[in-house]
Amino acid sequence: MLFDDTTTRARYFGVVSGAAGISAAAGPLIGGLITSYVSWRASFLLQVVIVAAIAWLGRGIVDPPLPARRPAFDWLGAVLSALGLFLVVFGVLQSGAYGWGTATQDYAIGGTVIVPAGGVSPMWIYVGLGVVVLALFAAVAWTREKNGRTPLVSVRLFANLTSNLGLLTQNLQWLVLQGAFFVISVFLQQVRGFSAIQTGLLLMPATIGLLLSSAAAPRMARRHSQRRLIRFGFFVTTVGLALLLALGGTRPSIWSFVPGLFLMGLGVGIMLTASVNLVQSAWPEEVQGDISGVSRSVSNLGSSLGVAVAGSLVAGAIPGGGQYFSALVIVGSFAVLGWIAALLIPRRTTRS
Repeated sequence: MLFDDTTTRARYFGVVSGAAGISAAAGPLIGGLITSYVSWRASFLLQVVIVAAIAWLGRGIVDPPLPARRPAFDWLGAVLSALGLFLVVFGVLQSGAYGWGTATQDYAIGGTVIVPAGGVSPMWIYVGLGVVVLALFAAVAWTREKNGRTPLVSVRLFANLTSNLGLLTQNLQWLVLQGAFFVISVFLQQVRGFSAIQTGLLLMPATIGLLLSSAAAPRMARRHSQRRLIRFGFFVTTVGLALLLALGGTRPSIWSFVPGLFLMGLGVGIMLTASVNLVQSAWPEEVQGDISGVSRSVSNLGSSLGVAVAGSLVAGAIPGGGQYFSALVIVGSFAVLGWIAALLIPRRTTRS
């Protein structure tokens, strides 16, 4: 079913985004319960069961009729896009062992030193290779489209300024959400000594904030523009992270984490639906499936980068100690970057 008006889109996107955000927020609690009472291996087994259940339930989804002539799948584009994104994320992960600037130790492959200590960090080598592969992927997609063949992703989907800025805010939202959760979870368990279950319960205020703001998405869409909601969401999220830094590091009480976590969840919930709505509304109905796939991929990339960046910082990419505080500050800087991107979104959404 297609929805043309912004309010109706917001209602259904609110359900989808809210479910995704709540799942991300509730994951540590569920994982903590399984890890504590069963084993950490069982948590991976549960994911297999969930995927199987989704595949079984998906049988009831009614798809639109397929075209008489199905386009050939772009296998080269699929390989290049997957390889490029892998190299970028893998490169960020290397910063935990070798640093962000210069290599803190020799980087060797098969006993051969590729980068000596003091040279450029291997992180930038992998990230650079990833960017080159992604550029090659874009060239292949453009060539296929020019020759009348169907690419994996049409390069025309990146020709709309409003959509591009919306995709950037989506990426940063998930980066901030997953990155902050990672840092906070590790801090609570490694520094404060909380169990996995206690950590999951302590993150519940963020889940509640996500639930409340997602439920209010249709009402907010009627009263405010999407760009205003995205800006306000990033602002509230930044305030929440600031409260976590101000209260969580100085007061031993678990209640000191509640205000910051609640505001962070509230802010993310406000902007999740608005960003998706903004991106989808910038395109006509005939490309909704394509832009929806791009939107979901960008969000997943943000989640991966959030965990990779936060994990590398906590693992020691920041010298001199204080890595938890510094990691949360850096994650918060991405929220500020998202707010700046939201300021650049045009007032009027023009469809391509």
